[in-house]
Amino acid sequence: MRGRCGWLAVALATLLGAATAHAARVDYRIEGVADKDIVKNIEAALSVAQVRGKKDLSEGAIERMHRRAPAEIAQAVAPFGYYRAAVNDTLVLRSRNHYRAFYTVDLGEPVRVRNVSVTVVGEGSTRPPLPKLASEYPLKTGDVLDQRLYARRKNTFAVAAADSGYLDATFSASTILIDVDENVADINIAFDTGPRYTFGPVMFDSSGVDERVLRTFVTFERGDPFSYDRLLAFQSALGGAPYFARVEAVPRRDLVAGNQVPIQVKLTPRKPKRFEIGVGYGTDTGPRLLLGAELRRLNRSGHRFNGRINVSEVELSASAEYFMPSLYPKTHAYTLGATIARLDPTPYTTDRIAVGPTRSQKRSGWLESITLAYEREDYEVGSDTGTTNLVIAGITYRWKRADDDIYPQRGIRVDLALRGSHRGLLSTQSFLAPTLSAKGLRGLGGRFRLIGRVDTGWVDSSMFRDLPPTIRFFTGGDNTVRGYEYLSLGPKDADGRVVGGPLLLVMSVEIERALPGKFAVAAFYDGGNAFSEVGSGVYEQGVGGGVRWRSPVGPIRLDVGFPVHHNDWRIHFTMGPDL
Repeated sequence: MRGRCGWLAVALATLLGAATAHAARVDYRIEGVADKDIVKNIEAALSVAQVRGKKDLSEGAIERMHRRAPAEIAQAVAPFGYYRAAVNDTLVLRSRNHYRAFYTVDLGEPVRVRNVSVTVVGEGSTRPPLPKLASEYPLKTGDVLDQRLYARRKNTFAVAAADSGYLDATFSASTILIDVDENVADINIAFDTGPRYTFGPVMFDSSGVDERVLRTFVTFERGDPFSYDRLLAFQSALGGAPYFARVEAVPRRDLVAGNQVPIQVKLTPRKPKRFEIGVGYGTDTGPRLLLGAELRRLNRSGHRFNGRINVSEVELSASAEYFMPSLYPKTHAYTLGATIARLDPTPYTTDRIAVGPTRSQKRSGWLESITLAYEREDYEVGSDTGTTNLVIAGITYRWKRADDDIYPQRGIRVDLALRGSHRGLLSTQSFLAPTLSAKGLRGLGGRFRLIGRVDTGWVDSSMFRDLPPTIRFFTGGDNTVRGYEYLSLGPKDADGRVVGGPLLLVMSVEIERALPGKFAVAAFYDGGNAFSEVGSGVYEQGVGGGVRWRSPVGPIRLDVGFPVHHNDWRIHFTMGPDL
């Protein structure tokens, strides 16, 4: 028995040794094709390309994949219009168990378009945007037959029709006839839009929130032309409310009455309470601690409460907000807020109390907020000290568009604000302060993004030095002019201490390049200052660069900034969404 086991062990070892001896690997080289898109398509279709780097291939498997290569290459170049490609293939044993495959491709003359027929029939044949899509068809007589353009425009037709309410749209004809002998192609597309559908009734699942609150989020009226864009906008708006963990708005084609499509809204509630403890660090604030509580559904009317405590080297504050949404058909909401804070950045110290209501609503794509607040401050800034009691009225407008909330490739945010007080209306001082803040970004193809920002404002007051520091303008720091200490820039008093100014202008340009994984590098230019009047002061500038890491809550940024007019440098650390 022992002898038989020994023979089995020897035989097994021999087989394993033979298998190991014949294990091989292969790489490849493609020549004769300059177009990178074509090369990528060949590599995606080529069996040999899929096993590059593997070291456990058999010689037989490599030879079989190599024999398939000419057919795979011919299939990969056909969508680009090349139907007469010739492939010269060679498989070489470069060293023991290491093969290299060479493929020299002669694409030949491409197939060119001879005739193009694109027609649209049905209710949408005369309504935008389908007639324009037909008249501006991207393939013309004499063009190389690029089947990617053909497929993309078919998809564009389908998407445009669905978003315009033509849910039954279909291609009654969609053909490419290729004459290989003549090397030409005829394209025939006939698109039937079918009838146009409209929005029907919106039906909500039971959610624990009054349905009249939920209807304030609906972005369309019953009878409006059906549009997936508007449906997604509604779903996104309702999903942005704190009541639900998941919102799904589904068109019920099975319940269509006439041409109206009912919308079923499936809601998954969030937990009614949320408590938060957070620690962090910022170069403007130093170490910081956050304690938060959110009561998301105090009643069926959708009332909710938020409370926060912030602790850092420059701030000790507590704030509370009580939110009350309106009921349909009204679309506004009220918030009663209160804040008590001690703010202690380098240029000033202030004890601040603020309380008051805010009325907010969407207006023509903008978020409008009207506020009325009582604010008391006991402050010291440079040589200025005092106590102010102000009743401040204000109005702000915010407009934001982005293709992604966390890491957009294209987006813009604009904030306009106007606030002020009058000495005759329960206030110790009068002022009027308009401000503008805008930030935009755009992907520059591939790995680059360009980010620009501008902040400007003006405080009109006959007794500016009697206003508290939270109304004055200061700049410098992580989110303004990098390379400078937090709020260290602005007009100074006779003792050289920064006291803030009535004018603000800050601009920034940043270019970012993505790296493999979730990292990126960036270079920036910042410029600006707070001024006492037009033409006064120095326009300070900072340049530098840094690294970015794309986290689930937005980019984490580490920058090094260098003031242009001073021999110094400063590290800046920030995190959060770009817009």
